[in-house]
Amino acid sequence: MTEATTGSDLPPRFAVAATPAQAAALLPSLGRVLVGLSAGGATHERIGVVETAVVDGGALRIGGSAHDAVLALEPVARIVADRTGGMRGRVFPRIEFRDGDDRLLMSVTAMDGLEPFDSALAAWVGATEDAPPRPESSGGGELAADDAGAGLLEALRASGGQVEIALAAGPARQAWRGVIEDMKPAMGFANIIRSDFHLHWRGGSLGGLRAAGDAFEALDAEGGATGLTFRPLDAEARKALATAA
Repeated sequence: MTEATTGSDLPPRFAVAATPAQAAALLPSLGRVLVGLSAGGATHERIGVVETAVVDGGALRIGGSAHDAVLALEPVARIVADRTGGMRGRVFPRIEFRDGDDRLLMSVTAMDGLEPFDSALAAWVGATEDAPPRPESSGGGELAADDAGAGLLEALRASGGQVEIALAAGPARQAWRGVIEDMKPAMGFANIIRSDFHLHWRGGSLGGLRAAGDAFEALDAEGGATGLTFRPLDAEARKALATAA
């Protein structure tokens, strides 16, 4: 995303002076949001209106027809609101949950823009913060024709089977369940693009699959778990995953 101008009196970036439970209560009022996690070469995004957001058992639980995410709160050191992100002339502000080393654990981006975001956050403005450096894009180039991750997604698509795709990223986990209708290679990634779910899987990230209970873990080139898992929900998806493993 690119730098974008903002049009209200709120700072471009500020600490959210709220507890996790108070911040959770704001999420349903933001309209359509994108909840994002990244780990192991994969970015996992759920998109839609948050229907429930509660703190329970030491974790933030975000739910609804388009959401299924959990964030353990013990590592969360601070919550930040950022109003500087934009794309194609539109501003997409977000709430960031960060740990004590300032690592991003989970982000919640307001897809309906500044108006509902600013209205929800106006009463929770803490100290102004400097914007962190924008990370350089890791995409670009062509996805290899024999990329293992793209091959796996295509096999699942061709099977027509129901699958759960989940990503565990540190203290956070998010899942989607459904049928993969299309796999789109672009900018060096294998992509699933749906109205309620995006998966962006960097080429070369999949070194193999390992059975783990009723699911399959995606491994990196060294055989380590990446956090991305595929759980078949019917015989067709199970066959596709077992063949790939």
